Amino acid sequence: MKKKINIMLNIVIPTAVAYIVFFLLYYFYQRMFYEYRLLAIIPFLIVTLYLMIDNRREWKVIKQNS
Repeated sequence: MKKKINIMLNIVIPTAVAYIVFFLLYYFYQRMFYEYRLLAIIPFLIVTLYLMIDNRREWKVIKQNS
């Protein structure tokens, strides 16, 4: 049970929040700067890479604690 709570708090919720914020920013970016909408892929890649690295670190911590 504790492992499931740790996964929820440390991996799932931050990942969901990060992508929600990203897509809100992307929506506003697309509305304001329609011609440059393809440049919004760059922040998406940054968010994705950060979350992948952070999630790997969290999995290592969770595996060590169990």
